Amino acid sequence: MTARTFLPHLDDVGATAGSVTAWKALRAAGTVTSASAMVPCPYYPMAVEDHRENPGQDMGVHVTLTSEWNRYRWRPLSGKAGGLVDDEGFFHRRPQEVLKSADPNAVEDEIAAQVERAIADGLNPTHLDAHMGTAYLPGFMERLWAVASRHGIPVPFFRNAGQLFDAVRVLPADDGLHREYLAEASRRGDPIFDDFMIGFTPEGEPAGAFFACRIAAAGPGRHWLALHANAPDDTATFAPHMVWPRTQEHALFSGVAGAELFAGSSVINWHDLPKRQEDGACVS
Repeated sequence: MTARTFLPHLDDVGATAGSVTAWKALRAAGTVTSASAMVPCPYYPMAVEDHRENPGQDMGVHVTLTSEWNRYRWRPLSGKAGGLVDDEGFFHRRPQEVLKSADPNAVEDEIAAQVERAIADGLNPTHLDAHMGTAYLPGFMERLWAVASRHGIPVPFFRNAGQLFDAVRVLPADDGLHREYLAEASRRGDPIFDDFMIGFTPEGEPAGAFFACRIAAAGPGRHWLALHANAPDDTATFAPHMVWPRTQEHALFSGVAGAELFAGSSVINWHDLPKRQEDGACVS
């Protein structure tokens, strides 16, 4: 491994039509070849169709326990029991509300329903990760691992996920519990990244400059770079504040300029990581 290694990862595939279009473009450009799909979302079938046309993708499940926007929302696959939904019958908007209301057993059932749907649809998930970090929160992380173990699917973990939890305005596990989680991730043979990197380009600022600064500031180690590229679509009708950062990412990482940001660093995807054995050990 070189001094700095990045795994650029496209989150939210299937949340919108533009997310699937962006995934095709970024994959074709070769800049971003790892992604995960939001199974409960309306455009998930479009992601499945793309996968069937282009099998062998590095495609995980972006375990979804929240539905954050106001005019466009989604519901659990497993039903409304167990505190998974708000008064409107959709997933809660924020991770804090899930922590307050959801029964961990119901959370595990919902994670299992999403993973099983993806498998039934032929996605063969390469990994499980968490929309808005919710499934990584204390009390839910154990349930995510339980489902992952049943299906032999790895779960990435992070020595420092401060950027993720800052972005969703929720407290992560305390230091002692985080050390326990790190030890468990290592025991399981799951890949451990030094940092979880996430950020949205401020309105009016070029994405190239924004990401160049973030990448340049990253220290040595292996970094997960969460992206949210979206091709132009109707996002302005329900999340206008997300149009600029997401379409800017689409334009940047579907072209040569996106690849140039990583000059001097190693860029990998899930298939480049050590493989897990049944006993949890890793092999190259």
